[in-house]
Amino acid sequence: MKILRFAKNNWIISFIAFILLLVLLNFAGYIFNIKYISVVKAVSEVNKYEVRAELLMQATDYVGVCRPEDAVKVWSEGLMKRSAAMQYSVMGSKLKQEYAKQLDTSFPNWVTGMSSPWISGYEIKKSEQIDDSFIYYLVISTATSTGPAANYNAVLTVIKEYDFWRIINIKTDKELYPYTGYQP
Repeated sequence: MKILRFAKNNWIISFIAFILLLVLLNFAGYIFNIKYISVVKAVSEVNKYEVRAELLMQATDYVGVCRPEDAVKVWSEGLMKRSAAMQYSVMGSKLKQEYAKQLDTSFPNWVTGMSSPWISGYEIKKSEQIDDSFIYYLVISTATSTGPAANYNAVLTVIKEYDFWRIINIKTDKELYPYTGYQP
């Protein structure tokens, strides 16, 4: 019985010591501004980046491109640089909402694509104007370290939204989904 009581008391003392150590480390991390130790610092760091990201996303509503083909260029460069932020920046407001929602689950860090094969270039094969929108037909090229890989098709619809040209619709070959971060 004494052994069981000793083991039980020893476990309680160990548990209390562990909790005190956690509290002490958390406090020390907070005092010395070490976010890897302090839960409070880590949470405040996350909140800081969430706020920053939200403000940057809102700012894209007030900046843009002045020619429809420039929206295509920025989007395509975003593919090549694996930057969902570049792609997002030239999208219309409705498409931005859909895109951000999909990125949350598939590419939460907003780095799209893959290291190999990667997007090596793009070419606008054809464009047409229908009323006040432009439709661009693109061929997206991929490559690996051994040379050119496959080519894929994309169709972008661009309209003027307020003062800037924005992509409102994206249709691509399904093989491009991982590169764009978007699946219509």
